[in-house]
Amino acid sequence: MKTKRLKPEDPGYRHPYVDYEADPLWPLIEKGIGDLVKNQDLIEQADRSYIVGYLCQAISKGQMARTLTERSRD
Repeated sequence: MKTKRLKPEDPGYRHPYVDYEADPLWPLIEKGIGDLVKNQDLIEQADRSYIVGYLCQAISKGQMARTLTERSRD
């Protein structure tokens, strides 16, 4: 039996990046993407929460890797 994939407009919808919504980068990235879309420099093909969440996650992982690398040098 297939489960129905919820869409952003469906009640109960949750994207996989909810934990990153409190990240201070979230509103900055969201605004930047909005500006690019408005200027027609970017076409969104996925829900914006997925795009913003993915970028927040990637930046967070990059910062964590850099911190671990710096600590291993000490």
